Amino acid sequence: MNRVQFKVNGVPYSVGCEVSSDVTLLDYVRDEIGLKGTKYMCREAGCGACVLSVRRGDTPSYSVNSCMMPVVSCHGLEITTIEELGDRKKGYHALQTTLAEDHGSQCGYCSPGLVMSMYR
Repeated sequence: MNRVQFKVNGVPYSVGCEVSSDVTLLDYVRDEIGLKGTKYMCREAGCGACVLSVRRGDTPSYSVNSCMMPVVSCHGLEITTIEELGDRKKGYHALQTTLAEDHGSQCGYCSPGLVMSMYR
């Protein structure tokens, strides 16, 4: 059986015909993996709350709107979520610290997407 294989924060995942083709990367990360840091809002790639960083092999990483990316199109990707960057327990990434110190957010809901847009 053919499987779509990818990594999220360094952990390997594999999906096949048990996952519907309309399941987005956002839905998979939040609902199946349980990483709730990536937010959903507009579900049409307009707000940036769902941005994740992806990389394939040795190519540079780039940002994607995970609400528009089917999880079945993620074969070979290395995906980084906001949880990998930092948190209270392991400490915050410099982007997270700078955003907070310089009052770079309003309510904070879309802050993970902003940070992931800047992350490389």
